[in-house]
Amino acid sequence: MVSRTKRLQIGLTVLVMVIYSVTLLRNLHESERRSLQLKEMPLAGDSVGISVRVIAVDLAKSEITARVSLRLNGDLAKDPVTPALDLKLFLNGIRGPQEIEFPRGRRINPFEAVFPLDGNVNKYPFDRYGTSIWMMVTKRARSTKSSQTQKEDADNKQSPLEETASGVLVAAPQESETLPIVSSISASVPGLRFEGQSVERPGKGLEGFKLFVRRADNVIIVSILIMVLMMSLAMSVLLMSFRALASSERIELLPLSLCVTLLFGLPALRNAQPAVPPLGVLGDYVSFVWAELPVAVSAVIFIWTWLLRQRRSKQEG
Repeated sequence: MVSRTKRLQIGLTVLVMVIYSVTLLRNLHESERRSLQLKEMPLAGDSVGISVRVIAVDLAKSEITARVSLRLNGDLAKDPVTPALDLKLFLNGIRGPQEIEFPRGRRINPFEAVFPLDGNVNKYPFDRYGTSIWMMVTKRARSTKSSQTQKEDADNKQSPLEETASGVLVAAPQESETLPIVSSISASVPGLRFEGQSVERPGKGLEGFKLFVRRADNVIIVSILIMVLMMSLAMSVLLMSFRALASSERIELLPLSLCVTLLFGLPALRNAQPAVPPLGVLGDYVSFVWAELPVAVSAVIFIWTWLLRQRRSKQEG
């Protein structure tokens, strides 16, 4: 019997060590599984290389922040970051179409842009989000019209807007010529997994990316484990209170102190979930609310059972 127990202990120890080692090895390259990198092949001749790097995602505000860098090729450039003529970049920013001018001869420095992000944070930890990033670069088109005709066109022209596939309006000037774009994107934020694809609208000069964001696998696993732990603790305390009711023995106050401790400890355990939103998400109705309720009921059961038995013992005495 002793030998069997010892073998069981050794087996459980080995199993725990194997699970720990596998988990550690799997998470050594976790960033590669949750990251996204898309890159187009370079083009010959005049083109604009646009590199987008996602640096922050705010799910509560439904926005994604990216650092945008431009590189110029061909006759467009005095050097890779200095345009030889006036250029304009159009983006579908979070506050609407965003127009950025790059005067010739002035260095183009990297800048940050904020894009909208659609999703429902209340489905944590199974929430999913999506966004589209659209870009267009133009230069002033050569015109053969007379100055009088240009003036009349300027008086009558209204700045047209074009609606993209994502429903975001992007400016498309009539007196501009779109330029070829070589775009790339990289996204790697701890706790989030990125997926996406390159998209373009032939003939419109629009290029961009469709991105899909969700919680990383390790975040989902940790969140589920914490929810299971909360429910296990709550159910254990509830069974303890039922046993106290069914027993005629004297009630110890230790279970009551455990219930009171869990009433304040469960919120801290709930907030230990990675990047958990404020109270009210799906995970709370799956575990937290239903864990707090049994613990509170168990505390009330212990208190009233103790009071009734104390009264009964006094009457009998």
